[in-house]
Amino acid sequence: PGIAFHFHLLMFFAFASGSILELYHAYKNAVGRRRIHYRLLFITITIAYIGGSTNYYLWYDIPVPPSGCFAIGVYIAVFAYAILAYRLLDIDVILKQSVIYASLLAMLLIPCFVVVMVGQHLAFGRINSAFSVGTLGLFMIVGFLFPRLRFRTEEALERVLFRKRVDYRDTLLRSSQDMVSIVDVRALSDNLVRTVGKSLGIEKVSLMLRHEAKGRYCLEATVGLNFERTDDVFLTSGSPLIQLLQRRKEPIVKEELEWIPVGSETPQTIQTMAKLGAEISLPIMSKETLIGLLNLGHKEDKAVYSNEDLELLSTLANQAAIAIENARLYENLKQSQDTLRRADRLSSLGLLTAGLAHEIRNPLVAIRTFTQLLPERYDDAEFREGFQGLALKEVDRICGLINDLLSFARPSKPNVASENVNDVVENIARILETQAKEKNIVIAREFDDNLPRVWIDREQMKQVFMNLILNAIQAMREGGSISIATRRVTRSGAQPAGDFVQVEIRDTGVGIPEENLQHIFDPFFTSKDEGSGLGLAVSHQIVQEHGGFVTVESQVGRGSAFFVHVPVGKPPRPIENGRPHANETNLSH
Repeated sequence: PGIAFHFHLLMFFAFASGSILELYHAYKNAVGRRRIHYRLLFITITIAYIGGSTNYYLWYDIPVPPSGCFAIGVYIAVFAYAILAYRLLDIDVILKQSVIYASLLAMLLIPCFVVVMVGQHLAFGRINSAFSVGTLGLFMIVGFLFPRLRFRTEEALERVLFRKRVDYRDTLLRSSQDMVSIVDVRALSDNLVRTVGKSLGIEKVSLMLRHEAKGRYCLEATVGLNFERTDDVFLTSGSPLIQLLQRRKEPIVKEELEWIPVGSETPQTIQTMAKLGAEISLPIMSKETLIGLLNLGHKEDKAVYSNEDLELLSTLANQAAIAIENARLYENLKQSQDTLRRADRLSSLGLLTAGLAHEIRNPLVAIRTFTQLLPERYDDAEFREGFQGLALKEVDRICGLINDLLSFARPSKPNVASENVNDVVENIARILETQAKEKNIVIAREFDDNLPRVWIDREQMKQVFMNLILNAIQAMREGGSISIATRRVTRSGAQPAGDFVQVEIRDTGVGIPEENLQHIFDPFFTSKDEGSGLGLAVSHQIVQEHGGFVTVESQVGRGSAFFVHVPVGKPPRPIENGRPHANETNLSH
């Protein structure tokens, strides 16, 4: 063979080895069906190349016949079968990528080859075909390997020489992915400014978000700033800085504004950025609307912000916009749920007071009667003592009923604590017992005295049991019974799984039709002539927020049973309270 054949053979084995190596890496990283496809390809291609290589031994006087060439046919047959039977590869994609890659390679190699040919002619007066073909083969090998070597070498050198830059880039990318899972705006804001400040070593970082109700941008979170009340600092929508960010939709660098003013209000923009300690202000955009701005001060090492920094921070700002919008949607949902709870609480309170009015009126009638008789029988010591004892007893009874009513009606701050479920259920059952007696309904208790304490918001769970027991009372027209039982249960397999305290509320009422069972927890769904349809929906939501669940069993004409499950030893996430705003500072002027 001629000299060019050696280069051809070298290039052939280089391409073959590279292809098999890439396929092996793809096989190791693949999962499921794709892993099987790659394994099939890897085995057949390896066999085909090994078998086909026997064709080259005789060219170098090595006595090995080309007996392995049949393996190429086996490879083609297996590959074709896999494509047809298992849709192994998308042929259109392969052809498109092959044409693109070949075209790019030709665009690079043809000019280089022409230069080599012309150079030979000018330097030596003739063209050596063997040298030219060998050079072309070398160019092809370099063209094939360079892109792969470049990215891997660049990444390795970055990690060795610019370790700090790589670390902060990785940190910011991870942070941008984690932000989407945070549903509290305040926690999200604090996480964002802390991560950016720590990763880039920035002295001052602040985040301002638009508040639709106020029509301005309020300072949500800061690092390194010394405002007396950070939650009261704001910019109006007409602020030059806000207007500039809305128009440009890209980072604003204070130093660039100082060198190249962009309008008559540039000095005011620079002054606002200075008050915020900002060298750079990044817009946080959502649907072409500015919903916030991230202000960054000097780096601790006084280094300038590179274009790579700005691109990475802009990407982070885009991710932050999505996370902030998601968190606000979640907050709006929570506010809607709170409104439903308040409406349901008022509805329950109306029913409760109607029943308690009769219970309070009876002792008052007795006290009034004794008071009318007191002047006539004042000298009767036995009567006076009896009156005193009875009056005190009835007054204490009235006070107890009123206190129970107030404890349910009075708004309370969210407070998750370790509680005894039996006490909570008994408190509500005692309040509703009067209303049950009026309809000849007996409330029976069967409490497990050895129940573990659970982490709940007492007032919210009282609302749950109030709704369920009221529903049971209303389900019985005249007479019946309600049995309330508590026990510890273990649930496995289905989610959520674990240990739960179960509260069963069973009635002997009319029952729920099967077609309505799947809708009973829907807001505003009710099968009664009166009622808001909120009670069960609100109760279901409250129990879910405590990490529990509610199930129901019912037979028409025989009654229903609701089972409330609250997890043992798994406190729910803390409930955040609101925060006041006062003494506000406008930075727009």
